[in-house]
Amino acid sequence: MFFILSKILDILLSPTIWIIIPMVIALRLKKVKQIKIAIFSSILLLLFLTNGSICNALLKSWEIDAPDIPAGKTYTWGVLLTGGMIKYTDTHPDRISSGEAADRMIQTFHLYQQGAIKKILITGGETSIANLMVDQSNESINVKRLLIKMGVPARDIFVENKARNTYENALYSSQMLKNYLKKDTIVLITSAMHLRRSILCFENKGFNVRPYAADILKKETPLSLLSYFKPSEKSLSINFQLIREVVGILVYKLKGYI
Repeated sequence: MFFILSKILDILLSPTIWIIIPMVIALRLKKVKQIKIAIFSSILLLLFLTNGSICNALLKSWEIDAPDIPAGKTYTWGVLLTGGMIKYTDTHPDRISSGEAADRMIQTFHLYQQGAIKKILITGGETSIANLMVDQSNESINVKRLLIKMGVPARDIFVENKARNTYENALYSSQMLKNYLKKDTIVLITSAMHLRRSILCFENKGFNVRPYAADILKKETPLSLLSYFKPSEKSLSINFQLIREVVGILVYKLKGYI
């Protein structure tokens, strides 16, 4: 039930909804001054949430970008969290197409190739909800298939495919790696934006965590002049992810997950 409610909450957290609501309210108002305030609020939200420079400033304050693992340092386990690495396409159902978060998989492969991790645990299951949401990516299995094609031996890749959220990622991973809790340190691989919540969940389950950031979105180089004025649909999407992460941590604290 919590998983279903969390997906419904996503609708309310969408910045697009925040922009639309004042416009809908304006349609029901009768006083000109109130209508102007509602419309102005909608425009202000739109400009704020689509501004590239503001979005980048928020990313800089939120994303965790842990240092690279130095050469010669080796950990037994790299735990890779799923979520957007694979996308399903109806037109090419037999093709494994990478998604927006595929950098998580690439960084995991890089860590294995350099000898920083000896084994890989891919954690994440199907997130379909009957009559609400369809997930046909089969992400964990397809990421394993791609890693094997890239040269990682199948014997070094393990799959946990029951978890539907970050809490369950940590829970089921702790069950699979119970002999390594407290004794070893795992390399936790997920997006820089998602690391805060992930670290808290995995530490709560007894893991010693060495975070490793993928999908780093913040820009350290100077922004172009257009970034300060040109509306950006991508910024709107990123702000949605940021809002989800902040609210996600608050909800997890209330639930006792972290």
